[in-house]
Amino acid sequence: MDNQAMKDGGQSSILLEQVRLVFASVPFSAMSIPIVGCILGVLLWDTVDHAIIVGWLSAIFLVSLFRGWQYWRFQTARPKPEETKRWHREALLGAALSGLSWGASGVLLFAPDSMPDQLFLTFVLVGVIATAVTTLSALFPAILFFLLVSILPITWSFFSMGTNLGMVLAGLFLFFMFLMLKTAYRLNTILTETLTMRHDKVMAEATIHHQALYDELTDLPNRRMLFDQLGQEVARSFRHGYLGAILFLDLDNFKNVNDSLGHALGDKLLKEVAQRLSHRLRKEDIAARLGGDEFVILLSEIGKDSSQASVRAQRVASEIQQLFLEPFRIDGHTLYVSASIGIVLFPLDESEPGDLLQRADVAMYRAKEDGRDRFRFFQPAMQKALDTRLTIEKGLRKALETDQLELYYQPQVKADGSIYGAEALVRWQHPERGLISPIEFIPIAEETGLIYRLGDWVLNAACEHICQLSAVGPLVVSVNISPKQFREPDFVNRVRELIVAYGIDPKLLHLEITESTVLDNIEQTIERMEAIKSLGVSFAIDDFGTGHSSLAYLKRLPIETLKIDRSFVSDIVDDPNDAVLVETIIVMAKHLGLRTIAEGVETREVLAFLKEKGCHNFQGYLFSRPVPFDTLLEMGGFLLPDERPNIKLVQRVV
Repeated sequence: MDNQAMKDGGQSSILLEQVRLVFASVPFSAMSIPIVGCILGVLLWDTVDHAIIVGWLSAIFLVSLFRGWQYWRFQTARPKPEETKRWHREALLGAALSGLSWGASGVLLFAPDSMPDQLFLTFVLVGVIATAVTTLSALFPAILFFLLVSILPITWSFFSMGTNLGMVLAGLFLFFMFLMLKTAYRLNTILTETLTMRHDKVMAEATIHHQALYDELTDLPNRRMLFDQLGQEVARSFRHGYLGAILFLDLDNFKNVNDSLGHALGDKLLKEVAQRLSHRLRKEDIAARLGGDEFVILLSEIGKDSSQASVRAQRVASEIQQLFLEPFRIDGHTLYVSASIGIVLFPLDESEPGDLLQRADVAMYRAKEDGRDRFRFFQPAMQKALDTRLTIEKGLRKALETDQLELYYQPQVKADGSIYGAEALVRWQHPERGLISPIEFIPIAEETGLIYRLGDWVLNAACEHICQLSAVGPLVVSVNISPKQFREPDFVNRVRELIVAYGIDPKLLHLEITESTVLDNIEQTIERMEAIKSLGVSFAIDDFGTGHSSLAYLKRLPIETLKIDRSFVSDIVDDPNDAVLVETIIVMAKHLGLRTIAEGVETREVLAFLKEKGCHNFQGYLFSRPVPFDTLLEMGGFLLPDERPNIKLVQRVV
């Protein structure tokens, strides 16, 4: 809602309160005015024509009945701010009719020849007018019209007498009208200001309450409200014996939208997603946003047993995925977005809301691991995996602080078997579990943000080792760079500082990045690579062939080496498709002036094939497994076992 709409809504609410105050005085007026009118009629019965008195009293009674009927309708309708104008007109009409009926008394009941009757009529009118000022001042147009039509007729009657006393009384009535108008205006101002202050206070409290419980961007319930509602729903489920479900939804590759099209468009996409989810759900269900691109759907009363509840939760998850088949059209962009969904039923045990959400989160990540754009139910095995993950995360933090990490190196060799470089590979020597594979902890480091500290540690240790290797001979060291680490704003400066700090030849430091890193904001990537290359550092594309590199991008990148992924290399002797693919990569690299290195070389047949096709740099178990740095220092030159029988290869398994 824009500011003008909020302002108009506030004015309508305040005006409705003013109308409510006017109607609140109607019961008293509707009962007292006929009584006062009857008393006035009785006292003037001998002076004024009876037919006029009866006619006037009839009008008074009809107006009172009409206003009473208005009051009943108002109370029954319980009007909302959008109906304010209608009831404002109703209130003005009632006040106008009342004013006209009393104004008529100043002419119809005026006795020109009886000063006592004139004074009594004046006394009654002044009392009625004074009362009206207190009851109608909430609406200034109402009291203004009432005063004019009730005072001006009797003023005219006194003026028409043509006597000095009549003139004086007419002037006094005009002065009285001025005083009443001024009093009514002041009362109206005070009432309006009071109502405005109260409305502003209520709105401020409502805004604070809304902000505390609802997401600012999507206006969906936030984490706090979700936890509160989930707690209540779990309690009700236990009490009444039915099951509910939590659907934890995360958009697939939403980060790409933010990075490529900007956060403003990403926010609009999230709002569109929120609207689609809200329109799909039942009134008793809740869609909430936890933050980022994470949404949670709370389904209540979907079954009496787990089988029935599972089927219904699965049906809802399928329908939600259908919502994403239609592309999102935002600011001229057509966006295709999918979602991964984790599902957990409740209450199957004594789990707290936080535990249930955590389980649904685990199931969602399982859906992502299984290919994204799908849903998965939480299973006990997932909890075990979660516990393991949390243990590794906690242990990795400690490992970074207590020197439990170590760099191993896998030699990279030329066709003659001599070592020209080595790839740095981080290993975790756990005090209790022993050596932990990076396959276990690198993904967790990526998810938790520990990859920044871990990547910095690896780069620092590698530069230190390059410095130490210079004593035995220059050796190129390749370091894998995480996409997150590479995108750090200060990454270029960090590389420069390490080169200077250790005094190493930058040509001996090679950085390996993946195809996904390259394609994520290509222009910024090229700019950053050029800045690092200007330092003398070289680049290689790691695991080439497994991503989606465009040749148009490839020729623009400041790289020197393509590393052919082991998944293609290991089967090139037996799989013709892999053989053709590897040969194509080698030929393409040659035409682009790039060097190739094949990973995963484990047999002589594979080595022979690669040499025949023009690849002259290799890495794999045929030559050496990854070894500790001290072992690398001792290896020196390297040839194949049958070519150098006196060389003992390190066969340490990692």
